[in-house]
Amino acid sequence: MLHKQDSLQSLDIKQARVKFILFKSKLRSILYGSSADDSVLSPRDNSLGQWLYASALAKYGHLAEIREIEKINLSISGIAKDLISLYKGGKIDEARSGLTHLDRWEEELIRLLDEIESKA
Repeated sequence: MLHKQDSLQSLDIKQARVKFILFKSKLRSILYGSSADDSVLSPRDNSLGQWLYASALAKYGHLAEIREIEKINLSISGIAKDLISLYKGGKIDEARSGLTHLDRWEEELIRLLDEIESKA
């Protein structure tokens, strides 16, 4: 049973990584002309936030890393708002090049998720 529990936790952590990739994909789509998905702008409703608030805080809330992930989620939502604002303001190239700001957050998110996985 313990092995099955470990597998479920590992799957849960992998799901968080996928949720971040989904967030980036939705934001990129908006900046390349798709209709806006307002969930990208909301820390609670974006794909990472859904994972965080629906299950991760309950499961891993005792770990400091989950609070850091919550801060990252707030930051990436702010970046998304800024980039969409630039895009809507006609600064399309600047908005698209701003996607690179998410790379450092992704690296930090992966580091934190790895720590959570090792502790959980």
